[in-house]
Amino acid sequence: MKIFVNCFAVVLSIIVISGCTSTGSYISRETDVKGTSIGEVAQKNITYEGIKRNPVIVIHGFQGANLINSKTGENLWGQFKSSDVILGNNDKLRQLAHPMKKGVKIDELSDDVVPNGILKKLQVTIMGITVEAIAYDSLIETLISGGYQPETKPLATGKNFNTLFEFAYDWRRDLPYNARVLDKYIKEKKKYLQNQYEKLYGVKNFDVQFNIIAHSMGGLLSRYYLRYGAANLPEDGSIPKITWAGSKHLDTVIIAGTPNAGYLDTFLEMLRGAKALNFTPAALGTLPTYYQMLPAPSTASILYSGSNEPVDVFNPKVWVDMKWGIMAPEEDDTLKILLPDAKTKEERRSIALDHLTKCLARAKQFIATMKVKASPPDGIELKLIFGYGINTSRRAYVDKKTGKIDLVEYALGDGKVLASSAVWDERTGGKWSVFVRTPISWTDSTLIRAAHMGILEAQVFKDNLLFHLIMIETEKQVEILK
Repeated sequence: MKIFVNCFAVVLSIIVISGCTSTGSYISRETDVKGTSIGEVAQKNITYEGIKRNPVIVIHGFQGANLINSKTGENLWGQFKSSDVILGNNDKLRQLAHPMKKGVKIDELSDDVVPNGILKKLQVTIMGITVEAIAYDSLIETLISGGYQPETKPLATGKNFNTLFEFAYDWRRDLPYNARVLDKYIKEKKKYLQNQYEKLYGVKNFDVQFNIIAHSMGGLLSRYYLRYGAANLPEDGSIPKITWAGSKHLDTVIIAGTPNAGYLDTFLEMLRGAKALNFTPAALGTLPTYYQMLPAPSTASILYSGSNEPVDVFNPKVWVDMKWGIMAPEEDDTLKILLPDAKTKEERRSIALDHLTKCLARAKQFIATMKVKASPPDGIELKLIFGYGINTSRRAYVDKKTGKIDLVEYALGDGKVLASSAVWDERTGGKWSVFVRTPISWTDSTLIRAAHMGILEAQVFKDNLLFHLIMIETEKQVEILK
């Protein structure tokens, strides 16, 4: 008995001690391990500079780039005063809204607003005090810690060229249009690196491949580019042929928190407005990209109350009949701001309806285009990271007579994008099966318990991102380096 008691005491002491530290323990239950220690092998990878490491392009999501007026230099998005947030700023609202004009295609409508770098921190100044909220600063700093050299900062001592590029695009504008801008950007950076490689290593016309890390809507842009390159959507509304043109320049595409099957908040906010800068329903209703992130019809996300009949949100007549968004009569006050040259309510409404019709048709075509099942060429890696564990808008029930939202149901996601949308699980709104059914050929997928922006700040995301980027050789790298 004495022996048993002594043994029990020893075991108990081991358990107590092990509970305090995981060092040398088989039974520690620690999960939130702190520290940023880097092993000696990893440290060598971090300091490496050469053709064996792919450069990286970061692509932000909706509202993720600073916007300025190219003529006046005025900051329109990214830096706000208290009056912008509390009272609203009609001039800023007019400039931030997407231009509308009859007889001009959506992707050809332009104005003086241009992107001015990825939004690293959102700044709001109230009574002389500036408050900052981290946007993409965390992701950029993670990549810098992995040894990547950003073009937005001076090169580190001993480094010869940039390897971290930030693609800032006009998030108001049509995604296929931005794919053309991305294509030009990638080719410019590819030429820059080829010149550096020839100068430093004597390698001429090296086939530089890029890794992309894209967040939220940036993932849709990346996937479109991967499939279709700089090709536009056909004017007849048909589905373009997948060419995988973007794969000529890309190795690994990592997308995080992307609404591949759309997300319900786009619809809800176009009806109710958004809090940021007092964005009214009509102002949001000018943005083609917002329509392109509406829930895919197959998800059955918007139903009529009682009958559970799907609402055809891509039919402009429904928006007119239901008095939704840009077609709501009370939104004429906003239309007066957005269309100062239109003299009458009827003229403004006609322009708005024309714009709505074009946006909805374009969005329906875009969503159908992105749903086509196809597998990337050999060697292309398409990785998904998505959030889970937070209640996220799943389904809205609409009163068929009044157009009012009767009920909103929730499911799990990152608070903005459903997990089922990120994966594009076709069982959602469709026929159930044991395993996930998706039109996207993911190389692999990782689920993280985090919110929409929190995904990028989660330590598990940071650790795994750098591990895959700087430690793992891809099939394409092996082939090119031969």
